[in-house]
Amino acid sequence: MLQSKTNLNIIAEIAQGFEGNFMQSKLLIKAAAKAGADAVKFQFVYADELATADYQHYSLFKGLEMEEEQWKSLKDYASSLGTQLIVDIFGEKSLVAAENIGINTIKVHGTDVTNLGLLEAISSSSIENVILGVGGAYWGEIKKALNVLKSKNLILLCGFQGYPTKTEDNHIVRMNVIKEKAKAIHTNFQMGFADHPGEDKFASTICLVAIGAGAEVIEKHLTLGKVMELEDFESALNPDEFQAFVTQIKTAKQAFGSYIEEEDFGMSEAEKKYRKNVRRDVVAQKEIRQGETLNAQNVTLKRTDKTYTIKRLELVLGKTAKKTIQKNQPILTIDIK
Repeated sequence: MLQSKTNLNIIAEIAQGFEGNFMQSKLLIKAAAKAGADAVKFQFVYADELATADYQHYSLFKGLEMEEEQWKSLKDYASSLGTQLIVDIFGEKSLVAAENIGINTIKVHGTDVTNLGLLEAISSSSIENVILGVGGAYWGEIKKALNVLKSKNLILLCGFQGYPTKTEDNHIVRMNVIKEKAKAIHTNFQMGFADHPGEDKFASTICLVAIGAGAEVIEKHLTLGKVMELEDFESALNPDEFQAFVTQIKTAKQAFGSYIEEEDFGMSEAEKKYRKNVRRDVVAQKEIRQGETLNAQNVTLKRTDKTYTIKRLELVLGKTAKKTIQKNQPILTIDIK
C-alpha cells in the first residue's frame, strides 16, 4: 500500500494544520519529505460535508477549502519530493475529487466509521487503499466497516486525538484483539497507530509500544512550528523533531524485525554465525564403552580444539558407541551408529 524500505510506514499528519493555505501546504509537504515521512496526510475539507451552516465551526471548515487544481498540484509536488499525498475524505464530493486527481490512498476518519453510505461509495470507487480510523469505535462498528470495504487494501488505524491524549488512554493492547478478529473478515489489511502524546518526552515511546503490538503504520502530527499554534499543534512535532522521530522509529522497527514460519524464525546471518560460534562440542562426560547407548548422563557439551565435531546433542542421544570413547573426547560421527 505505502512503500517503505523498513516495512514500516510513517505518515506525517497535517490534518487541518495547513489552514486552507496553499503555500503553507507546500511548506508542510516539503518538511514532511525532508524529515523522511513515507506519506503526508491532509484533511480534504468541504464544509458542507462536515457540518450544517449553523454549526459553530462551520466558518473554520469553510476556510479550509481549496480548489481541486490546488490539491492536484500538491499531490504532484509531494510525488516530486519522493513522498505520497493522502487525504481524509468526509463525503462523496471529496471522494470523487480525490479520484479525479489520482489519489491512491484515502483515510476514513473515525467520525465516519459508521457512515455506511460513505463507506459504500468508497467501496464502489476506484481508490484501492483505505485507512480506516477506528479510534473510539466499538468492535461491532469496525466489523460492519470491514465487511463493506472487503475489496480494499486496508490499514486499521488505532489511536485518537485527545488534545492531547493521555498516555494511559491509548489502550494499545486492543490492537492485537482487533487484528485477530479482523482476520476472519478481511484478508488484506495492516494495523496502524495514530499518536497524539501530551508530553514531548514521550514523542517516540508510545509509538515504540505500538510497533511492538504489531503496528506497521505510524501517524504523527507535523507542524511548521508549535509556537505558531496552527490547527492541531497540541500533539505535533516541529520539522527537526519529526526528522529525529522518523529516525528513531524506523531504527526501532529494524530491531523488531519480521517473523518467518521456519525452525530458525528467520534469524539473520549474523545471528546464525553467533549460533555457530557459541555452540559447544558434544563430548564424553565419562568413559563410554563400545556398545553403550549415549544419553544425557554420559555426554555433555564443552569447547574443544577439534574440527568436524558435533554440536547438537539430539544428533547423538540414543545412538550406540562403535568403540570405547574416553572422557572429554569429542563424539564424532564415525564413533557412533
